[in-house]
Amino acid sequence: MRPGLAHPLAATAMLAAVAALASLAVYLWNGAPLFYYDTAGYLSQGHSMVDAISQAVMPAAPVADGGPAPAAAIAPDTSVDASRSAVYALALASLDALAGLDAAVFVNLALIWLALFLAARHLGDPGLGPALRLSSLGLLAASLGALPFYVAFLMPDILAAVMIVLLALIFTYLPKMTRGELLTSGALALAAIVAHPSHLLVAAALLPIGLFASPVMAQRRLWVSVALIGLLVGVGVAEKFIFGAAVSYFEKKEARYLPFLTARLIVDGPGMVYLQDHCPDQALATCALYDRLSGSEREARLFAPIILFSASPETGSYRLLTDDQQQAISQEQPAFVLSVIRDAPLAVLGTLVRNTAVQLGYYRVDMTVPDPGLLAKLQSENGQDTANLRNGRLVETALRWKATLSRLHGLVYALSVVAIGWSLVRTRRARPDLRVFAGLVLTGIVVNALVCGGVSEPADRYGARVMFLLPALAAMLWAAGQRWGGQGSTAHPA
Repeated sequence: MRPGLAHPLAATAMLAAVAALASLAVYLWNGAPLFYYDTAGYLSQGHSMVDAISQAVMPAAPVADGGPAPAAAIAPDTSVDASRSAVYALALASLDALAGLDAAVFVNLALIWLALFLAARHLGDPGLGPALRLSSLGLLAASLGALPFYVAFLMPDILAAVMIVLLALIFTYLPKMTRGELLTSGALALAAIVAHPSHLLVAAALLPIGLFASPVMAQRRLWVSVALIGLLVGVGVAEKFIFGAAVSYFEKKEARYLPFLTARLIVDGPGMVYLQDHCPDQALATCALYDRLSGSEREARLFAPIILFSASPETGSYRLLTDDQQQAISQEQPAFVLSVIRDAPLAVLGTLVRNTAVQLGYYRVDMTVPDPGLLAKLQSENGQDTANLRNGRLVETALRWKATLSRLHGLVYALSVVAIGWSLVRTRRARPDLRVFAGLVLTGIVVNALVCGGVSEPADRYGARVMFLLPALAAMLWAAGQRWGGQGSTAHPA
């Protein structure tokens, strides 16, 4: 027992309580969960899935003869947007129905805390008390960054950080992990992977990097790591196929993915140049999109979210095409992307590097706080599906604190990078495992920027969702290195 800690249990409980309150600070300050435009989409999709499954299991009784005449027919929607995770949509809608949306905030906190706890068991002492203290310290440090905003956020974004921590843990400590740790880490990582398409891409990109860096390879247990991580990524891919089959069976519709990569390549330039060189071409469905974009207002339309989501006559393009044209463009996306890469590989690589660098500089939390008028719009468009969303104090007050908070977060992240480097230098001989773990977490942050900035659109929301791992990692490395940094021992805590 260390001097001054006569009651380690009380000290652990106090630290955990402070960490929990710090993580919940934004939720408590706001008085309600935070939400985004896509939150309504997840709720609507999730409630629709619940209704469809209920109808398939227990079909409604047919209307008796002489009953009221059906309402006037409306043109049926023949497709479902599969770009959102069906698993997360179903989970969020189920929480909404069973416990209320506020419960999602505490689920978010539990997931990130559990990921840090599992890591703490190997970064420091594996005992329950020490691991809880170390993970609480990491959580408290992360609360100096964007963590409290993502704990309160009704979106799958926090699971990106959960996934990065767990993949780094598995790659670094697989031979030392217990069966329970492996099962828990694997289940959490799988849940994170299937929660958003970008998480699947990040996991797939981390696979070869993790295999190269992992000490598992040197210990001739590569096949175990390949099998485990390959299983996680494979199940993530399988979820997409299962969702498509379920949509076809239950709702008699087609699962359709928005052409994010097509829009990204067009906005960045190589895609637009390719279309200029090849359109008009009846065999190239994306030429229909090019025709919309090449009018007099083209500059106003050349923004990826505008291309994909705007239905305005002034700025819209993809949404103004016929359903058949949209379907053809979405289906053509893989072939279009490959054609553009073959046509201008250096240009595509250059834009990918540029977008990744831009994304790494985006970490503001602005996108987690909805605009005052968003709630009314969502409830008007989605009806009862969004009935339990509500504005909080952050939405109703002037948001002049955003710029100041951004500067503070930037300072925290910069100091965290310096602290991480210093901790790794101090422990480079005694704890080489810390270098591997920290390197994989930092690589995960860069890969997140590569995927989100290069495939979708550089945005603060995508950067801030993982940047809080920097102060968490810095604090946990510092605490773990206190015992080993100055001894020069090569021992590792069992």
